[in-house]
Amino acid sequence: MLFEQTARFRTDMETTVFPAIFSSYPAMMLSTLHQLEQSQWWSPERILTEQFRQLNNILCHAYDTIPFYQSRLKDAGIDPHRGITMEQWRAIPFLRREDILGKEERVLATSFPKEHGARTEARTSGSTGKPIRVYGTELTQFLWEVFGLRDHYWHKRDFGGKLVAIRFVKGDRGQYPEGIDMESWGRPAKLLYHTGTVAVLDIKRTDLSDQLEWLSRQNPEYFLTYPSNALQLARLTLERGLRFPSLRELRLVGEVVDQETRDICREAWHVPISDMYSAYEAGYLALQCQEVGNYHIQSENVHVEIMDEQGQPCAPGETGKVVLTTLHNFAMPLIRYEIGDYAEVGEPCPCGRGLPVIRKILGRATNMLHLPTGERYWPVSGWWELMDIAPIRQHQIIQQDVNRIEARLVTERALTGREENKMREVIWTNFGYKFHIDFSYHDRIERSAGGKFEEFISKCQVTG
Repeated sequence: MLFEQTARFRTDMETTVFPAIFSSYPAMMLSTLHQLEQSQWWSPERILTEQFRQLNNILCHAYDTIPFYQSRLKDAGIDPHRGITMEQWRAIPFLRREDILGKEERVLATSFPKEHGARTEARTSGSTGKPIRVYGTELTQFLWEVFGLRDHYWHKRDFGGKLVAIRFVKGDRGQYPEGIDMESWGRPAKLLYHTGTVAVLDIKRTDLSDQLEWLSRQNPEYFLTYPSNALQLARLTLERGLRFPSLRELRLVGEVVDQETRDICREAWHVPISDMYSAYEAGYLALQCQEVGNYHIQSENVHVEIMDEQGQPCAPGETGKVVLTTLHNFAMPLIRYEIGDYAEVGEPCPCGRGLPVIRKILGRATNMLHLPTGERYWPVSGWWELMDIAPIRQHQIIQQDVNRIEARLVTERALTGREENKMREVIWTNFGYKFHIDFSYHDRIERSAGGKFEEFISKCQVTG
């Protein structure tokens, strides 16, 4: 796939278009992508061996430039300059958000290699209510773009197609009915290719009906939005009998994608659906396999462990905490960092790639239902079942404590007492417990500052 669209390559020399000649940055991207084309097919054992070579580099750097990590490694009896074994690696304590929240300087390096470029700064989305300042380098930004291109290649996207997005836009730009029109897909694709155009609509103040009208007007080939928004748009598309004949792929970002969302979106639009797993702290963690639907950990970028409650690695089919280590961030290394998500380990992928597999991304502990028995799990509220009872346009369920739930609804009309009682029965059945349920009605349920929407939120105290 890497060289299948050479006719679209963008030359950096106006006088030389055949073949296209690249400047140093795009040439570096192509060189790195060529390596990734090879390494994805290595055996899991070889990938892990190469990872540990890079992990040793990052550990030595952290040991020499960050007192916080030096102390941790010494306490674990580790001098990375002598090498590190898997047993020693697993003796390194987990790094938790609370360890660095508001004190990010604890894991900032006093220096880093100048060839990594300038230091960069960003903030996590704050979906947990606790945003963290994250520092990287020009190298980490470069790799973010490289793995973004890998995602395009894996899904065989035509860079000449029209890309349309409905998502969060900062400020007042991108409002309905115009949105924003752009001449290219932007970075990283535009660094290498002549691309199609892009249209973007801000999700903040645009109701669902206007979104669908705008989307239909754009005639997209690739449509990118949040899963929760796609679900509502797909439902409205089915209700109105609309068709999108040019659409080739639905790209979902920013939220966990459940099976109900996939099923309804396929029914509405009849196109492949792709998503990925990324984080501000580390870039791309996993990309979806276009052949099977599993998620392949991006092992050339990050070391990911799925660990059980006892701190041991999960086996295929088991669910555990996602623990990551950045391989190339020498400005602010995150070593065995509990990102706050849970995932299920998958079997080796039949596609043949040796990259480790995540079968399912389950989300955060704050998205888990808590029962009075002490059990916790990720609930399914049953959107279709609720819609069969009453004309609900949007819903969100908040668990206030282990016995009480608030169902926040956006409806076309006031619901009857009988409808509310039927909805209680559905929620009780799906949640496996007869919670006290309060209904509240709203004109709109707002998304987070970063545009994300959470269908279920638990306010119960999370332990462990």
